[in-house]
Amino acid sequence: MRKSHYYYDAQKGFVIENFDKAKTFSSFLPGIAGVKGIPMWAFYVNRGQGICSFGIENKNSPIMEFSPASIAYRNVSKNGFRTFVKLKNQERLIEPFSPDVDTEHIQRNMYIKENRLTIEEINPEVGINVTVNYFQIPHDHFAGLVRKVEITNLNDTPLDLEVVDGMPEVLPYGVENMAYKEVGNLLRSWMEVYNLENSIPFYHVRASIGDEAKVEEVTKGHFYLSFTDDKQLQSPIVDADILFGTESSLRYPEGFIQHSLDELATFSQVTANKVPCAFTPVKKYLEPQQSVTISSIIGHVEDIDVINSRVNELTRLNYIQEKQQAADELVHQLTDSIQTATDSPVFDQYCRQTYLDNVLRGGVPLLLENGEDNFVYHVFSRKHGDMERDYNFFRIAPEYYSQGNGNFRDANQNRRNDIFFNPKIGSFNVNMFMSLIQIDGYNPLSVEGCTFEIPQVRLDSVKQVVENHVSSHQEEIIQLLSSRFTPGKLMHYIALHHVDVKGNEDEFLANILSNSTQQIEASFGEGFWTDHWTYNLDHIESYLAIYPDQIEAFLFDDHTYAFFDSPVRVLPRKQKHVLSNGTVRQYGAVQEDEQKMKKLGVGLQDTNWLRTKSGEGEVYQTSLFAKLISLSLVKFSSLDPYGMGIEMEANKPGWNDALNGLPGLIGSGMGETFELKRLINFMLQNMSMYEGKSIYLPEEITSFLYNVNTLVEEYYSDHINEFTYWDEVSTLRETFRENVRFGITGKEESVSLAELKSMYEGFLNKINKGIQRAIEIGDGLSPTYLSYEASDYEVIDLEQSETLSTFEGLPPVRVKRFTVKPLNHFLEAPARALKTSENKEVSLSIYNAVKETALFDEALKMYKTSVDLTNESYEIGRIKAFTPGWLERESVFLHMSYKYLLGLIKSSLYDEFFEEIKTSLIPFLDAEKYGRSTLENVSFIATSVNPDPAVHGQGFVARLSGSTAEFLSMWKEMMFGHYPFTMVNGELAFALNPILPGWLFNEQGEVSATFLGSTTITYKNQDKRNTYGENHTEVNSMKLVYHDGKSEIIEDAIIVGDIAYDIRNGDVASIEVEMS
Repeated sequence: MRKSHYYYDAQKGFVIENFDKAKTFSSFLPGIAGVKGIPMWAFYVNRGQGICSFGIENKNSPIMEFSPASIAYRNVSKNGFRTFVKLKNQERLIEPFSPDVDTEHIQRNMYIKENRLTIEEINPEVGINVTVNYFQIPHDHFAGLVRKVEITNLNDTPLDLEVVDGMPEVLPYGVENMAYKEVGNLLRSWMEVYNLENSIPFYHVRASIGDEAKVEEVTKGHFYLSFTDDKQLQSPIVDADILFGTESSLRYPEGFIQHSLDELATFSQVTANKVPCAFTPVKKYLEPQQSVTISSIIGHVEDIDVINSRVNELTRLNYIQEKQQAADELVHQLTDSIQTATDSPVFDQYCRQTYLDNVLRGGVPLLLENGEDNFVYHVFSRKHGDMERDYNFFRIAPEYYSQGNGNFRDANQNRRNDIFFNPKIGSFNVNMFMSLIQIDGYNPLSVEGCTFEIPQVRLDSVKQVVENHVSSHQEEIIQLLSSRFTPGKLMHYIALHHVDVKGNEDEFLANILSNSTQQIEASFGEGFWTDHWTYNLDHIESYLAIYPDQIEAFLFDDHTYAFFDSPVRVLPRKQKHVLSNGTVRQYGAVQEDEQKMKKLGVGLQDTNWLRTKSGEGEVYQTSLFAKLISLSLVKFSSLDPYGMGIEMEANKPGWNDALNGLPGLIGSGMGETFELKRLINFMLQNMSMYEGKSIYLPEEITSFLYNVNTLVEEYYSDHINEFTYWDEVSTLRETFRENVRFGITGKEESVSLAELKSMYEGFLNKINKGIQRAIEIGDGLSPTYLSYEASDYEVIDLEQSETLSTFEGLPPVRVKRFTVKPLNHFLEAPARALKTSENKEVSLSIYNAVKETALFDEALKMYKTSVDLTNESYEIGRIKAFTPGWLERESVFLHMSYKYLLGLIKSSLYDEFFEEIKTSLIPFLDAEKYGRSTLENVSFIATSVNPDPAVHGQGFVARLSGSTAEFLSMWKEMMFGHYPFTMVNGELAFALNPILPGWLFNEQGEVSATFLGSTTITYKNQDKRNTYGENHTEVNSMKLVYHDGKSEIIEDAIIVGDIAYDIRNGDVASIEVEMS
């Protein structure tokens, strides 16, 4: 029996021999077409001919039907790409890659590269080799997937071939994926294939298919262009009945078996009222070792004339080869920012792949010229939806400068390292994500790509720019710019309509942007999670690790931070604490605020900002530190009845989405408490540094602040107990939210940092007391999640309750006493606790405590999300209904296990970190057990508690997870140390403190990595000693080579002054670091 084999080859990519015998997995091409290209999505599996679904923008515009992975594994061999080869001199027909043909002699290999997928079948029995190469067209006006099929005669004698190659089904543009699955038979009525007279079929419905009064003609469409290596455009078969005859199951091409291609060509094709196909017919007489290549471009275009007019260009084999090279170079150049060279080529390539996948979820920041500071604009991002994440609705904008949708948490996490790869973005990410924090402490779920808007006062200037730079389509372009626009929409319009731009297009765009303002686009979405704010401090720390000399201006002087304002209310306890089946629950905690929407004229999914004059004045803006006070104050007031976790008071849990029932159990999270401690420690450090300063706050916040502080003082003076404190501080928070429901007055009050420091020291003491209590409850290890049961309560009397709107009309209650019930241990709290541990001994105690629990999977030597949840109630959420060792339940959820690993290296547990990554970092895993490329991350790995032993150690749900951000943070810690830039005696200083084990240095004793996206740093460690721990090696001297050829030798481990600025500015090309 054929067996699979996995390995990495620097030239071929990640190789899976006999991929069809390997464990099933799904993945995707990255969907990057360059800044001036049109992207598309394409998914593949290791069955059939790989690609099993692709399309434009989202899964409602498929070209090949989108299916969940579990279905695609079964169907791809029939519904995916197919190749039928008729050997006329052998009077037989074969189908390469078919599961129906499975002999010991056949070899089927898969080669995975960052932006390309290649499969091959070697069939010595028949004597042919079939190689299929897939990639996406970059840097062009249309979206296109290239499929290049090469058939080679391995025999010593000639072969007379007839080949048909293509797709059994092409879904015409206008057919939505879900509609096709449910009413596909009906939708045939709209379908038609056009442009056959030009041998390039164009697939679209005749008109919109919705059952609505407004009906529009559809003119955009999908196309299929195919040619052979002699530049001969082939006219495809679009009527599947001609090829398959009565074999409607598509198992074999009955028509092709019974008839020659010449005979099939005489058949009349029906191009309407049926689901069309796209097959390229080719006849070829192959001499020994001769090949024939069929190149096909399957894509989308707004007007088929774009393709018709370029047919001579597009049917050149050189065009395909040039685009393939460009596609490879595009991704390679993108990932050069993290180029790494160690003794492990797999690790080095894993760094590139992880950086790429981080870009796909968070985007890569471009600097768009605007005549001033430049706009930061993220491209290539999208929501993490794919065949294994079939529940997510992704979107990749089919335009230049493409960007997609995303969730706040995802974009926030995956952008936190941006500044380490492009320091010129400055504080943009900090400003964006802090501005999205609302005054109530929550944030919108959906974060869209930024747009631009031309203020009314600048319209005349823009019209002049258009008149000076554009010779045609002036009115259309002015109309396009009259509402919010994106650079991609503008530049794609210019390319698509052949607009004559005088001079440089980029200069024209810069002139337009110089008259524009950048707009953050976000919307409420569906709820308020408790953890989203916790990632904002990562951005702040990242900025200060590069710009420590800017700290005062950064924290206090930049007054451009706004407050997002969702028209949604977090209800007070009297409306969400209800009696359900005899127990107190917290249901219906968030309510759409119809009154607010009506009063302010805003929509639920609009981008809205907090305004003065109770919502009718100007957008309120303040400093970063003021926003941190607002955020920390609300979160501190949200500590649970025992002062331990932060309450899940707004219908959603924290990081672990599968605990969706925990908010109903009046749950709270210790992970957020550790993050609050971390935030307050940061604030106190800077309050001490700038104790003489004062800060202005909205009067609503200062009132809330002083009232909370009064309660804390009463608590410490024993005037009130823990429950009374919780009850009264919760009332304060509810009153505060009601006061700012529509907006704020705009009046500000001054508070000194010295006074704030005194208050916040009291806040921190209370937080520490709650943490200690949690550790005691968790028998030495803090639980991550807590739930609360009302042991004493009263039903609010009927007369009063009639005025209250509650979930499903349940009786509202007033709780008088709670008892706490911790959930069994999860990894999240320890992972976050490591960020706040005071010293290495505390960190080591957390590490040892975790390892002694079932959080550590002894069989895999990896860390699980949680211990056994058998004894937990189904009420905690879907996690309990999941199979153990699967998804969030007791699996190795890579994001959280990586967060834990990052905590180890950041808390100085270096020996433990490097021991753990040998069994927990993906490039060091056994690929056969992992079941896919060990260059690619997954969402989770099935653990040894899963009832199916076959999946133990196997990775599921490809690539786009927070694990990429966690690894990039690990990578920068390993390569450069915690803080490459610091202040020494008032001057900027640069120092490298890598944390690297000896075994990562190559034979020459070297490790190199790219710093700040442009400077190659090479460590020379001839003895290959660790750079940490006992007998470690350390930096001795540095040789700097500038981009202009100038060099400097620094006989020291630290660089102070102008040269440090040169390094930060990207003027230095390389640094050789001698270690001893």
